[in-house]
Amino acid sequence: MDDIEMLHAVRPQPDAPSPAAYTAARVALLERAGGPSPTARRRARWQRARWILIPAVAAAVVAALVIVPGRGGDSRSLIMSSRDVLLVAADTAERTPEGAGTYWHITLTREGAATEEYWYRRDGHFWIKGKRLKGEGKLLEWPGKPQPFAVGPLRMTFEELRPLPADEDALYTRLRSAVVASGVRSSRGPLTTAEQDGLAVEALLSLISEAPVPPPVRAAAYRALASRPGVVDLGETHGGRRLQVPVFSGKGTMVVDPDTGRIRETSVRAPLTGGTAHVPDGMWTIDTEWTDQLP
Repeated sequence: MDDIEMLHAVRPQPDAPSPAAYTAARVALLERAGGPSPTARRRARWQRARWILIPAVAAAVVAALVIVPGRGGDSRSLIMSSRDVLLVAADTAERTPEGAGTYWHITLTREGAATEEYWYRRDGHFWIKGKRLKGEGKLLEWPGKPQPFAVGPLRMTFEELRPLPADEDALYTRLRSAVVASGVRSSRGPLTTAEQDGLAVEALLSLISEAPVPPPVRAAAYRALASRPGVVDLGETHGGRRLQVPVFSGKGTMVVDPDTGRIRETSVRAPLTGGTAHVPDGMWTIDTEWTDQLP
């Protein structure tokens, strides 16, 4: 045994950090590093970078940061990949209280279009309001029998939504299996593997942006999306980070706000009335909440 081996043998080794410690450290470090100096803000904020692992010291905590030297100086800025954006958003979503109420209220706004609002009750009854919807701007209860909630190409009742898996692998498997079992077809015939994956991704987007699921399920949807190939970071934008995601029709775009764990804007959504809507030349802004009030 040489001197180095002897030192390792007698030196106490710290315990590995717990998952909770890892998550807390990651969020804290991202928040700490997220505010560049005035000099850094005048430079390009998002540059090519390399990962630097910051090891545990006193508290045996580990976190990953991306650090780049600024041009012409030593200022630094934070770089996050699309996977990191989604994982941080998942951590935030999981910690955010769900709220309570009688109706799940969805508000959709889009530049140049009238605002649309939906109130979804647990028993499948829902109300709509918007100048381009039935009722022409007046509150209207949707006629007919109760409707399940649209989750991408799938339809799920409130009782089916709530107990969805909080594990990202199990959740994605459940959604993709449901897509296959639904028998949905394209105009060309049976779906290809890529098309099935795209519809499963659309279901994940619905769980993240519009569906009344509990925080652990929403977090699992973020983590499942983070593990999918083809998700591309398009850079910083107002309200968060713009990501490109592979969906059934090809490519969709969304703006993720890691600070709130919400999708601020999206070009792909599943309306309550069924089907999937795509906006190639614009974005929807989505706000959701539980409320006890109808207008």
